[in-house]
Formats: sequence, structure tokens, C-alpha cells
Amino acid sequence: QGEDKTSDGEGKVSEEDIKKIAGTETGMTRHGAIMGTMPFMSPEQWGNGVTIDHTTDIWAVGVMMYMMLSGKHPLYPLTGQELMVTGFIDEPTPSLREHAPDLPHEVIDVVDKCLKKRKEERWADALALLRALEPLAKARAAADNRSFEESPYAGLSSFQEEDASRFFGRSREIAAMTQRLRERPLMAVVGPSGVGKSSFLRAGVVPALKNSGEQWEINVIRPGRSPLMSLANLVVSQSQTSANIAEDLEQQQMTAKRLATEPGYLGTVLRRQARREKKRILLFIDQFEELYTLVPDQEERLAYTASLLAAADDPTSPMRVVVSIRSDFLDRCVEDQQFMNELSQGLFFLTAPNREGMREALVAPAQMAGYKFENDGIVNEMLDHLASTSGALPLLQFTADKLWGERDPSKRILTDASYRALGGIAGALASHADRTLEAISGEQKNFVRALFLRLVTPDRTRAIVSMDELRDALGKQNDVQSLIDTLVAARLLVVQTVGGGVATVEIVHESLIHGWPQLTRWLDEGQEDSAFLEQMRNAARQWKAKNKDTGLLWRGEMVEEAKRFVRRYRGNLPEHEAAFLKAVIDNSNRAARIKKTLYIVAAVVVLAMLAAAAVALVVINESREETRLKAIAALEAEKKATVAAAEAEKQKESAEVAKEAAEKALAEAKVAEAAKEEARKKEAEALQIANMSKEQLQVALGEAKEAEKRAVKAAAEASAARGTAEQRAREAMEARNAATKSAEKLAVALDEVQKAKKKAEADAAEAIRKLKEVTRGGVIEVLK
Repeated sequence: QGEDKTSDGEGKVSEEDIKKIAGTETGMTRHGAIMGTMPFMSPEQWGNGVTIDHTTDIWAVGVMMYMMLSGKHPLYPLTGQELMVTGFIDEPTPSLREHAPDLPHEVIDVVDKCLKKRKEERWADALALLRALEPLAKARAAADNRSFEESPYAGLSSFQEEDASRFFGRSREIAAMTQRLRERPLMAVVGPSGVGKSSFLRAGVVPALKNSGEQWEINVIRPGRSPLMSLANLVVSQSQTSANIAEDLEQQQMTAKRLATEPGYLGTVLRRQARREKKRILLFIDQFEELYTLVPDQEERLAYTASLLAAADDPTSPMRVVVSIRSDFLDRCVEDQQFMNELSQGLFFLTAPNREGMREALVAPAQMAGYKFENDGIVNEMLDHLASTSGALPLLQFTADKLWGERDPSKRILTDASYRALGGIAGALASHADRTLEAISGEQKNFVRALFLRLVTPDRTRAIVSMDELRDALGKQNDVQSLIDTLVAARLLVVQTVGGGVATVEIVHESLIHGWPQLTRWLDEGQEDSAFLEQMRNAARQWKAKNKDTGLLWRGEMVEEAKRFVRRYRGNLPEHEAAFLKAVIDNSNRAARIKKTLYIVAAVVVLAMLAAAAVALVVINESREETRLKAIAALEAEKKATVAAAEAEKQKESAEVAKEAAEKALAEAKVAEAAKEEARKKEAEALQIANMSKEQLQVALGEAKEAEKRAVKAAAEASAARGTAEQRAREAMEARNAATKSAEKLAVALDEVQKAKKKAEADAAEAIRKLKEVTRGGVIEVLK
């Protein structure tokens, strides 16, 4: 009603226009009566007691679309007041399929949902209806320009932005994601492997943003092995003025170093560009789990997440950051707690599409190209199988792509026979990979095995490996390049060029890791080597970056593991990895030799110390024995001295007796002298009595002789007694002198015994102390 144009100049259709086109009458408009244009009135407008709201308009739009697509009203042939049955009979509105069975399933579903009698079952609002219709409009436009020789399915590859026209089954999720992006500056699309996270963002969300009427610049990157370099490449590209690759690379390296210390620099550059060019910027980090599977340096990981967080720190800014990450890696983000706190407020969990979504993804691309499945049994069987299969979407796309290759162009159908020949979904991927492997020569099959093992991480995710690294690892550069080209042509591998012109190789999709039994067997057989190789690559890379610092070489148990790996591994290694292993083993052998030498030296030192200790013990024992003998000798000497002293005492007593005898002899000699004197006197008297008689004279002479004899005898005895006394006196003096000397010797001996005893005790204590020091200190230190 009113003007024919809106305030911004766009045309509009009024209710009066609809009535003129339809050529129908309106209902009564007085208060309390039924009102509206009868053919377009919703059930609640017929007065069935349900509140009328905006969903009434959704019904009207559905009726118009129904009539445009089929040429008939949904309730044909009812007209006028007969349409009142819509509000009072609780039966579903006839499906568009009844009047237009050849229309695409997706179109029929959109219209039928508009005509649900229960208003809560209709599209929630006009925006939801628009989001559902947009892919159909793009599909038709694409179909008008697409060569039908090109497959409408992505196979094992992810959908890209240019594939938006053939990306189906995610309309609701795309609408919800684009709406949340307007509220949250940092978001994460989280889901299991094979759920289609990359395709959802690349072919769904990104085109939706660009078609929203807003100016969006989309930057898609992956962390890779050098995440800061990937951000630096983005920053440098915003202000690139040089065409010199070497200068750009140097600039990128400088920028990466700046981001490591100044994480806010990324956001500053991108926001400045957004304001300068008056547009919004989306930074999409695809395969975010690579940050944890390919980057061993925690500091670099933290610098990367800090840069992303700083770029998406303001909901009012024109900057948005979205990451896609496998759900089983989400907990790894806790490494940066602040990043995780912000990211957790913007989590968008993407699950596998429901059955109808899967049906749409399978059927709609074929219909877009003018084809259909021979029967619903093929579609239902595929959906039944995928319902219990992880990574369903890539398997669906791969099988459908293979089925497209076997289509019947004359009848424009995808046949049941072709599907059976493929072996269904379960056998399609494995059969394709096996056929590719069979076509490769026997020698190159070993290269295929080594190549695929190199392209899978220990966590059984895809690894990005540079072409040069693969050539170094596998050798025979031309053969490796030819083999990679063959596998890329077979859509099993993909080669991409990253910043600096570096070519990288990776498996086309993770579903191949779990869906190809041959690769699973290889991984199971080489599980131990796979984990070791990943550790060794990271260690070798750091060792090389640090100018082969010996401090970074493995030690301990890892050395033994390296030796076991070298003994069992039959493949080739890149030069720096082989050099790292050799350096590890050489360093271990050198350390072993040094350790062995130290053990020998320690053993010699210990033996020498033990020998010294033994000698010391012998010396101590000998010293103790000598001391004991000296003590015994001293005791003997003391006993002898005591005996000598006793003997001397006896001799002294004998000398006293002899002295007394001598004195007695002297007394007797004096008596003898007196007798002799008496004899002389008597001789004189005899001479005086010469005149005595002869007889008297003879008697006198006899007495004189007797007296003389006694005197001589007494003199002799006195002389003998004097000699004896003098001899005994001399012996007594000698005995006394001997006793004195013995006593002196005894004192000296006792003194020497005490000194020897003290010295022996001191020597023993010193030897014991040294032995303890050697045992506690020297030996233990040497052994260490």
C-alpha cells in the first residue's frame, strides 16, 4: 500500500498489487471479522484461535512460490470461502511435489516448510527463508554457466570459495555463523575430522559474508611449520612494494621476529588497512591443530596465539578472526589460558549434517548439473552407510565424484550398476587408492610407503612437508617428483606453494588416513618409527638451527632408542637428520669411552687406595706388634732390673757382711798385731830370761812359735778377709752401678715404650682417618 518505491528507491510489491495480480477478492475488514486476501491467508487468519504474527507472511510467500512453480494454488481446486478448511481441518498442506515432481528436492523442501499449518514449524523469519533460498539461486546461476563435463562434487578435496554454488546442506549453519561473527571478534569452528569445517568456512561462510552487502576482505592461512612466518607473510603482503623475493623474505623474517616480541603488531596493521580501505577483514586460520602437531616450540605457539588474540580484542573493530580446529585438539588451546578464555566464548560446534542435509549435499549438485540418481535406493543406501561412518562428508563427495565419472550421459542419470561396481562408499576410497598403488612399479611402492608415513604425524593427522625435505628423505629426486605428480593426479596428495615460493606436500584429506586399509597397516607397522621420526625431526631441526650445539644432542634412554632405530630402519633420512643421529651416537660412544676410562681410573685409584689402606693396616699392625714386643721387652727389662736391683741389694748386704767381716778381720789383725807385739815382747822377755833353763826355754820357744804361727795365720786370714772384703766391696759397687744403669735403662725403655705406644696410636688414627676420607670422599667422587 502507499508508494510504489521504498525510501531508498527500490521497488516494492504491495497487498493491492497482489490482489490485482491474483484477481481475487479480499476478506472483510471490519473489527472482529476475518481479514486478508483469501488465497494467501494463513490458517490462523481464518480464526482458529492462534495468534497472528510475522509467520503469516511466511505462509503467504510460500503460497506465491507454490503458484509460480506449479501454476496452481496449494489447495486447488478450492477457492474463496472453501479455503477456510485450511484453518479448521488439521491435515498437512499438499506438498509441492504433487504438482511439480521434477523440481529439485531442495526447492520443494523450502516451499513446503513455508506452508506448515503449525506456525512454529515454518521458517523462523524472512532472513532464515532468504538464507535457504540463496544457495538455490546461486546453484541455478552456476548451472547456467557450468560445463556439464565438470564434476559437481569435490571428491576428497575441500570446497573452495569458487565452489560455493555446489556447496549444499549447510544453510542453517552458515546463517548462524555469519550472525555470530557480527557479535564475536574471535571464533572457532570446532568439529571432528571429516565433518567439513574447511569447506563450511571457505565455500559457505566466506561467500555469505561477501554477498551480505558489506565489504569484506578474506585472508585464509594455515599455521604450518612456521606459524609466525605465515602471519608475517600476511602483514608484509599488506604493504608489499617490492617484487624482489629475497627482500620480501628478509622482511617477513624481520616481521616474524617483531611479532614474537610485539604480538599486537598484527592487529595494528590489519585494522589500519581496514579503516583505510573502509572494509572489514576476516582472518581465517584453517587447520589450526597444525599449531600443535607441527610446531614443537612452545614459545612460538604462545606468540602466535597472542598475536591472534590481540588482533581480535574488540567487538566494535572491523577485524574478525576465525579458526577451524578438530574437536580432539581443542584442549590443547589451554596452553594459552587467556586465548582459551576468549576463544571459549566464540565456539561454534559443527557436527555432521543430518540425514536431510546429507541428502541435499548428495542430490542437489547432480540436479544442478541436470542429472539425477537412477533410483532412491542408491541415495538411501549411501545415507544409511554414512550415518555410522566418521568423516562422512569427504567419503560422500569422493564416492559421488567417482559415480559421476561412471554416469550415463544419454539418460543423464547416475546408475545403480555403477554404484555397485564401485563397491559402494566403503570400497570406493580403498579401491581407488589400491588401484593407484597397483599401477606403481614395485620399487616405487617402497617410496609410496615411506612417503605416506612421512605425511602422517604420530597423532595420525596430516603433516605438511616441503618438497625439498621429501626429496632429501627419499633420495632420487626425479623419481620422487614423478611419484608425487602421479599421486597428485590421482587426487591422493595435494601440492601447494606457500610464502617464499616453497612447495609443500600433504595428503588430500584425513579421511584417507582412516579409510585406506593399506595405509592403516603401514601406520600400524611403523607406529614406533613414526613417533620416533617426528621427535627426531624436531630435535634435528633445533640442533641445526642452533649451529649444531652439542648440548641439544640426545642422551640417556633416547640414545638407546636412536641406536635401535638405526639398526631396524631401512629408509633414507634427510642429510641434517642423518647427521643429527650420527652426532648423537658418536657423542654417546665418546661419552661411553670417557665414562669407561673414568671407571678404570676410579677402579685403579680405589685399588691403590685400598692397597694403601692395606699397607697402612699392615704398618699399623706391625707398629702395634712392635709396640707390644717393646712393651713385653720393657716388662722383661723391668723384671730383670727388679731382679738386678734385688741382686744388687743382696750384694750390698753381702758387701755389708764382707765389710763387717773385713772389719772383724782388721780387728783380728789388730789382735794378731797385738799378739805379735806380745810375742815380741815375750821374745824380748825370752831373751831376758836367756838364763832360764833349757826346758823352760824350749817351752817358751814353743809357745813363741805357736804364737807366731797364730799371728801369721791371723795376719793371713786378716789379709784374706781384707781382700775378700775389698772384692766384695768392689762387687757391691759394681752391682750398685749395674743396678743404677739398669734402672736408667729401664726408665729409658719405659719412656721409649710410651713414645712408641703414642706414635703407634697416632699412626693408627691417621691411617684410619685417611682411609675414611678415601672411602667417603675420594672413591665416591671418582665414581661420580
